Amino acid sequence: MLADLLAKQSTLHHVLTISFLLLIFCVFLRYRSARCRLANPNGLPYPPGPKGLPIVGNLFDLARSNDTNIYESLAKEYGELVFLSAFGKSVLVLNSSEAANELFDKRSANYSDRAQSVMSNELMGWDFSFGHMRYGEQWKKHRRVFHQQFQQSVAQTYWPIQRREAHALLRRLLDSPENLDYHLRLNAAAVIMSITYGITIALSGDRYIRLAEKALEGMGAAARPGAFLVDFVPFCNDWVPGASFKRKAKEWRVAVTGMKEAPFATVLNNMKEGRAAPSFVCNLLNDLQTKENVEDQIQTIKNCAGLTYAGMFTVSTLASFILAIVLHPEVQSRAQEELDCVVGRDRLPDFSDRPSLPYISAIVKEVLRWNPVAPFGLPHMSTNDDEFRGYFIPGGTIVVGNSRCILNDPLRYPEPRRFNPDRFMAEADRNSNQHLSPGDPLSVAFGYGRRFCPGRYAGEAQVWISIACILSVFDIGHALDDEGRPIPVVPAFTTGMICHPMPFKFSMKPRGENARLLIQQTELCA
Repeated sequence: MLADLLAKQSTLHHVLTISFLLLIFCVFLRYRSARCRLANPNGLPYPPGPKGLPIVGNLFDLARSNDTNIYESLAKEYGELVFLSAFGKSVLVLNSSEAANELFDKRSANYSDRAQSVMSNELMGWDFSFGHMRYGEQWKKHRRVFHQQFQQSVAQTYWPIQRREAHALLRRLLDSPENLDYHLRLNAAAVIMSITYGITIALSGDRYIRLAEKALEGMGAAARPGAFLVDFVPFCNDWVPGASFKRKAKEWRVAVTGMKEAPFATVLNNMKEGRAAPSFVCNLLNDLQTKENVEDQIQTIKNCAGLTYAGMFTVSTLASFILAIVLHPEVQSRAQEELDCVVGRDRLPDFSDRPSLPYISAIVKEVLRWNPVAPFGLPHMSTNDDEFRGYFIPGGTIVVGNSRCILNDPLRYPEPRRFNPDRFMAEADRNSNQHLSPGDPLSVAFGYGRRFCPGRYAGEAQVWISIACILSVFDIGHALDDEGRPIPVVPAFTTGMICHPMPFKFSMKPRGENARLLIQQTELCA
């Protein structure tokens, strides 16, 4: 009887606790609603969007999976602005380059902040990343350090490393093209680790790669608005012990910490022993201003170095390139004609050939457009209340650029799902500079406004040299079944922060014996 009484008391306690929390939450929503009315004295409407439910709002309209298709459908229904609200927090999705340019660029002072995700920052440990930081002095300090080593003029110093690893990728593809995904991940990691830390990675089972991939898995899972309820109802972090999101966050936090700390410690040890290779970290540590705040400077360098793993986007970009070539053999034929005319077949293309290879550069641009790696990127946040096109945007609104929708706008890019590098050739004829300019509408593939990817020049260069080298020595096409018939390929992509092609069959063979010898000879120069 005593046990039953205690059990009833415990149950009553839980009911009262939950009721109390719900009461507090309802009061909070009433307060937030009243604050929004005061901040919006003209009574302007919110941007268009689906009608929400009481209390939870648009919680069930926020995509937790298949987000690309869900937000594309919302864009078709509501237009270039889609407004969602859940538990009193607002999300605005921008579906046109005009709206994105107006808010992220022209009004960048108000749209460069980041929402502080409980899941990403507090639980997973991404608070060190200036990509996740609030817009302010701390962010500016980190951005300056990163820009110092990755601005366009400095990015050229990394070309020898990128060329070396592009050649290594050719050798691996020659030996086992069926392991494409592994080879691309190894290629990206080798470039990043060499540039950032001067570390040569292991060809299999590398611990740095394992840590980075696990950490980036968590970042991608938490990036989409509404993926984890704790970001909309922060107090559930305190009163939901043992929840699944906490178990996931704990695993990811171990990887995030290891990704940041382990390679940095290796560089420090190598520097003490006098055998550190030149690198992003080594260069900055050697240039330390030792008069003041040394520990703070070291922490900033470590934080910036840890963010270079975002360069793993090249894996998805190059996989999308292979898929596009399988589906469009005419693109490969034209590219190889250009390469044979400019470079010949007795050497591999180099960065010095880039001005003379406009079609290869057009392919790079079309790959970035056709399947943007980060269809939504890391969301921005409005700092203050704002009015835009007669609509009210509350301060603290999470603002997302729908890059997938923007780069598939049929008015700007006719037949957007067709892979067609020709759409960029007229631009190439007008401008001998084959790089993306910050004002180019295609630059949204690297982010928006003041928060665009600062490593874009190095990343774009790696994609260019890899594509040029692959096309110069390989013929890519459909794989054949047992009866010699081409295996059909239907393009399909994952969803989430990083959009990667789903597995597909393909054939990759050297363009003759001379091409095979060219690939094999690269090992002598490695």
